Amino acid sequence: MQVLISGASMAGLSAAYWFARLGHEVTVVERADGLRPGGAPIDVRGRALGTAERMGILGQIAEEKVAIVQPAPVLDGAGQQVATLDLRWFANETDEDIEITRDRLNQILLRAIPSEVAFRFQASIASLADGPAGVDVRFTNGAQARYDLVVGADGLHSNVRKLAFGPEQDFVRHFGYYVALVDLPNDRPWQRAMLNIPGLTVAVRDAGDGPQAMMLAASPVIAYDYRDLAAQRRMIGDFLARVDAWQVPELRAAFMDPAAKGFYFDSVSQTHMPAWTQGKVAVIGDAGHCAALLSGMGTTLAMVAAEALANTWTEYGGDLQAASPAYHERVRPYVQQCQAFAREGAPIMVPPTQEALDQRNAMFRDYAARFAVS
Repeated sequence: MQVLISGASMAGLSAAYWFARLGHEVTVVERADGLRPGGAPIDVRGRALGTAERMGILGQIAEEKVAIVQPAPVLDGAGQQVATLDLRWFANETDEDIEITRDRLNQILLRAIPSEVAFRFQASIASLADGPAGVDVRFTNGAQARYDLVVGADGLHSNVRKLAFGPEQDFVRHFGYYVALVDLPNDRPWQRAMLNIPGLTVAVRDAGDGPQAMMLAASPVIAYDYRDLAAQRRMIGDFLARVDAWQVPELRAAFMDPAAKGFYFDSVSQTHMPAWTQGKVAVIGDAGHCAALLSGMGTTLAMVAAEALANTWTEYGGDLQAASPAYHERVRPYVQQCQAFAREGAPIMVPPTQEALDQRNAMFRDYAARFAVS
C-alpha cells in the first residue's frame, strides 16, 4: 500500500522505517531542504528503548549518547550559587534511559530506513481529499498523487492536522511557557550553570556537540507569527531583559544574532485530540500528542506511536477506521502518562514565585547531600 508521511523528524523517520519494514511503499515529504539540525538533547526512554531494540538501533543510540557530566551550579538572580543540579535526579524513567543529540538520532534513524523509501525535501502538502479510493493529495509544487494512508508527523504546528482535523487552536493548549535554544559560539569559554528568578530559567550546558543556551520563560499566550524569527528574537530579548547578572547579557546577544546556529523558539504546549485518526489520515508525534518539552517524553512518544500505528494499520489490512479503536487503546494510556510528566517538571524547571524557588533550591541541596553520602 502507498503511505505518505509529512515530516522528517523523529516521528516521521520512525514511521517511515516501520511502514517500509512492513512492506508498504513510503514517501516522506519535508518542508525544509534536509533534516532539520539543532535542538536540545533528547531522551530515548521507557517503552521507546524496546522500539529502538526492535529497529536494531538501540546499540547505535547507546554508542552516540551524550556523556554524563558533573552536576551544574544553580544560580540566583545575582549570579550567586545557591544549589547544585544533577539532571539524573529527575530526568530518567528507567536506569537504561539514554540522552542523545537530536542530530545524532536523526542520522541513526535515517540510516535504518530502507533505501526504497522516497524523500522529497522542500515539499509540503497543499490539500487533502479523503475518499473511498484513497487520499488525493495536492502538493505545493502542483504535483498530485493518491495514497492509502497519510501520516502527519509534522510537529506542533502540523499542516496535516489543520487540513484533516481542524484549526490548531482546537487542539494545541499553551502550557504557560516559552522556550528558546541557541548554539553558542566557541569564541569564549561559557560557564555551564542554570540561573533562576521567578518565572524565568536561563541555562548553559554542553548539548553533546558544543555549548548551548536555553531559556524557559513563564508567560501567557503571546500573539505572533511562529515563522517570524525577528519577532521571536524580540520576545526573547524582552524575557531576558529581566536579568543582567552572570552571562545573561552575552547569552541575550547570542539569541539576538540572526546568524546564530541552532536557533529555536516556540511555546511550550501540549496537543490534546479526541482521536488521532480521521478517515485515512493519522497524526503522530507532536502533531497528535505533544507532551511538552518539560515532560522529556516527546521523542519516546513519537517512536512508540509510529511503531504502534504501522503495526495496527497493517494488522487490520490497511483499514484505518477498523484499526483506530485498537490503536487508541494501545497508545492513549501512555500518552496520558507522558503528558502528566510535564506538570511535574514545570515547577522544578521554572518555579513561579520566590517562595517556590527557595523550596526548589532547598530540595536540590538535599538531593546533593544524599548523593554525596551515597
